[in-house]
Amino acid sequence: MAGMKETQLSAEIELLLTDNKKKWNRPPISMNFEVPFAPSGLKVRYLKVFEPKLNYNDHDVIKWVRYIGRSGLYETRC
Repeated sequence: MAGMKETQLSAEIELLLTDNKKKWNRPPISMNFEVPFAPSGLKVRYLKVFEPKLNYNDHDVIKWVRYIGRSGLYETRC
């Protein structure tokens, strides 16, 4: 695996219709990911969240989990 490359993951989530009339609050966004080359020292430097369908806009989202993170479980509330 050559260095100095960027990989991007895009995902789409479909919401189910519900008859519940309660006011909707934004749930936390949870992510669990693994970097399969962890022994090589590969690190996740940035994790950016952009989600227009759930109405998370750029000002509501904490853009970066941390400057240098490692693979694992991250959760953020907006």
